Amino acid sequence: MPDAGNQRKPKANIESVLAEFDGKKDTLLSFCETTKILMEQFLQDAKIQFQSVQARIKKREKLKAKYLDPRKNYEQLDDITDQVALRIITYYEDEVDRVADTIRREFEIDPNRSVDKRETEPDKFGYYSLNFICKYSRGRVALGEYKKFADVWCEIQITSILRHAWSEIEHPWYDLKDAFPPTIKRRFARMAALLEIAESEFLSLRKIQADYQQSVGLQVEANVADIPVDVVSIRSFIEQEPLVAEIDRSIAAKLGRTLSPDLPDQSVQQRSRSALLAGMKKIQDIRDALAKYGTVLPEFAHRCREELWSSYRKNPSYVGGVCIYNLSMFLVSVQGSAAIREFLTAYGFTVTWDIDRQAAIAQEIRKQLPS
Repeated sequence: MPDAGNQRKPKANIESVLAEFDGKKDTLLSFCETTKILMEQFLQDAKIQFQSVQARIKKREKLKAKYLDPRKNYEQLDDITDQVALRIITYYEDEVDRVADTIRREFEIDPNRSVDKRETEPDKFGYYSLNFICKYSRGRVALGEYKKFADVWCEIQITSILRHAWSEIEHPWYDLKDAFPPTIKRRFARMAALLEIAESEFLSLRKIQADYQQSVGLQVEANVADIPVDVVSIRSFIEQEPLVAEIDRSIAAKLGRTLSPDLPDQSVQQRSRSALLAGMKKIQDIRDALAKYGTVLPEFAHRCREELWSSYRKNPSYVGGVCIYNLSMFLVSVQGSAAIREFLTAYGFTVTWDIDRQAAIAQEIRKQLPS
């Protein structure tokens, strides 16, 4: 960035500007790649979900056209702030400010050349972003590998995925937009307004979902009786119910496995589906069945694995709620082969083992329980 205290040089001609740009192109490319990797790491460390980080250096032809644009009044190459540009795309609009806080921590910001394009007139719609003109902090460039980037400035745009989509769609039309007849301009405005409504609705739905998850979590913790089984209630139940953790550990130990601390959405969906297919419609149904049959589930899982399911891939670890799947399988197995076949077909399994034997194992084990 030129020092404001020094007298500016006369306006550089385009040939010298392009020659200067060509001479620093390798440094800009390296800066671009390095900054993209750093930015992704910063966001991950801050636990900010993002759709992508895009990075590019300006194409020579576009830089030339921009420098020569009489509306811009550029005088030196460094007046063009987006020679290197990054765009960080969030899933939701309210995550833009969290990303901005991360950038403020990690970069030196030029406040005079940065702009919040979200601040616009209330009747204007379209692509909005928060744009920073920045460079690496003094602490970072003090590190040997970053010293060569000490004087490299870049533009970082932060926007949501819907705003980004609008930008990509609108871009081929942008230069001609002022020449459109009023009917086309109006249709553009209508589409941009619809996009803003969609953005707002997604934020509202996310809040409703978060409120529902919190409410269900509190109900599970309080042992409310009528909580229906779904992916939200099952996740809360697995994460909070001590009986689940206890039986999970017993099953894993019996089969020589470990328990993973992760609980992927797919596994939660599987636990919920298996419980419903086994006739457990309420969380209390699962809790009662685990209390009744929990002591024999490790033996049931072990015998079925050794005698019947040995050809299936042996996972080195199980995720939480493995006892719910084994409980579901046990409950249908004691009902006989037809119930097992119906359960497995609905679940999506192709039956390749002796389900008559599975039913016999379940019935033998059930007899071990007090009547």
